Amino acid sequence: MRDLTNPVKEFSWSSAPSGDILNPIVNCVKFVPKKDLILVGVSDDSVSAKCFDSLTGEIMEEFNHVSGNCFSLDVAPDATFCAFGDSEGALNFENIQYSFKYSF
Repeated sequence: MRDLTNPVKEFSWSSAPSGDILNPIVNCVKFVPKKDLILVGVSDDSVSAKCFDSLTGEIMEEFNHVSGNCFSLDVAPDATFCAFGDSEGALNFENIQYSFKYSF
């Protein structure tokens, strides 16, 4: 069994000017099918949705058009696009087109 006292992986949303890590309240999370990507929606005043690389924790994309808070999100089964619902009552759609370099 896994030791549940420590997270498997930690992701940082942003950093304060002092260097402190800022992690807002997470409202929704979705793994992108057949990709090493995770979409995350949070309660944040500036950027409410981001896409992370699940292996490295690196921020792959910030969805700046999602206003206020991101309360819902989903991704197409073929991973071609995603949708976000925000606190302004808007639905936001984005294409997902990431290419990865594989080294063997």
